Amino acid sequence: MNLTIGNPLYRTILRLAGLALVLLIARSATAQEPEVITFDDAIRIALDQNYQIRQWSNSVRLAEIDVSSARAAFLPTFNMFSSGGRSYGLSFDTNVGELRTTANDRFNVGASSGITVYNGFADVAALRQSQLSLTASDLNLERGRQFIVFTVAGQFLNYVEQREQILVQQENLVAQQQLLSQIEEFVRAGSRPMSDLYQQRAAVASAELSIIEAERMSQIAEANVIQTLQLDPLGSYVFEVPDESVLSLTPGDYNLDALITDALGRRADLRAGELNIDASWQGVRRVKAARMPSLRLSASASTSYNSGIPVDFGNQFENNRSESVSLSLNIPVFNRRQTSSTLQRAYVQYENSRLDLENQRQQVGVEVRSAYLDYITAEKSLEVTEQQLLFREQALEAARERYNVGAGTLVELTQAQTDFVQASSERVRARYTFYIRKRLIDYYTGVLDPSRPILEQN
Repeated sequence: MNLTIGNPLYRTILRLAGLALVLLIARSATAQEPEVITFDDAIRIALDQNYQIRQWSNSVRLAEIDVSSARAAFLPTFNMFSSGGRSYGLSFDTNVGELRTTANDRFNVGASSGITVYNGFADVAALRQSQLSLTASDLNLERGRQFIVFTVAGQFLNYVEQREQILVQQENLVAQQQLLSQIEEFVRAGSRPMSDLYQQRAAVASAELSIIEAERMSQIAEANVIQTLQLDPLGSYVFEVPDESVLSLTPGDYNLDALITDALGRRADLRAGELNIDASWQGVRRVKAARMPSLRLSASASTSYNSGIPVDFGNQFENNRSESVSLSLNIPVFNRRQTSSTLQRAYVQYENSRLDLENQRQQVGVEVRSAYLDYITAEKSLEVTEQQLLFREQALEAARERYNVGAGTLVELTQAQTDFVQASSERVRARYTFYIRKRLIDYYTGVLDPSRPILEQN
């Protein structure tokens, strides 16, 4: 077939190829479009996908299985059994009055059931232990959710801070480039030495290097968020910066003694530790019960059939039927000190639970104290950096005016610019440090609520 330009089929093929190319390009653009993740999205994704949260949730599930198993221990057992076989041998045949080799088929079927009437309340202790452990696991999950929320918030805001640091360095580069243009005019006019020009070119290069370093720190902060959220490392993401107005920079009125007291009474992990002590004591009770007598009620029923017996099938099942009911008492006397060894281990576990809680309470007090002192420092830094930035800006304006009229040197102006950039950077860091350390107090006192937007918890 001759496909010339004027051929309608040729034009149709071209249109279809063009349409396919457009669709392919559109699909490629859609596939490469980055996923926008807000601050609240990051918190939600972390609570859904973080591997630690899933592990803690699995621990709760295992504890629920233990409770179900402990409850089932109160139920009776029920078993059915059956066996059959064929035997060969000599037997006397009364019909003909002689020995003959015969094959007999036989089988039996039955069922049995039993229930523990008394075992020293070991089953009660086991159930109570599993229930306490389940509640403790729920509390540990609650504390874990607080930990993940705080971790994501800190990492996300650190990323936002690093993005602002890039803006600070970019503004510095613009200022340095403007100063370079000004110095070039001065040098051409002969009012400034060539050394000023070389020095300013070096300052511009240094500002560009600072931007590269700030971008590297931003990329590291972004990678930390991606890891905590368990996102695909090959994916493309845009983390949306929250509105600055939602970051509350209002100082809090905190009292250290009240914070520690509140933390000791509120922290979910401390309550879980208390429940673990109770669970360990129930474990001691359960082991002690092994020294007590146990009483078990059992019942069974069975019947059988043998082809060698000259009775029909139905009558044999009726005649061979057997039922029994028994009550067995077991009194432990000596089991090679296994119970004693197990009891000693249970006491050690109980004591370790008490020591763990004691150490945990001490640690909580230290954490709250450190968080409080860090917050006081952050509050003072917030105030000082604001004043420092104002004074550095005034000093920079004065140095620029002196340099423009020839009363100041480039070294003085460069130092003033460096001090201003550093003050701007410290101001950005102080703002986010203040907010994070304020949230840190909420985290260490157990006030942080994972179910509420963290930026709205003032």
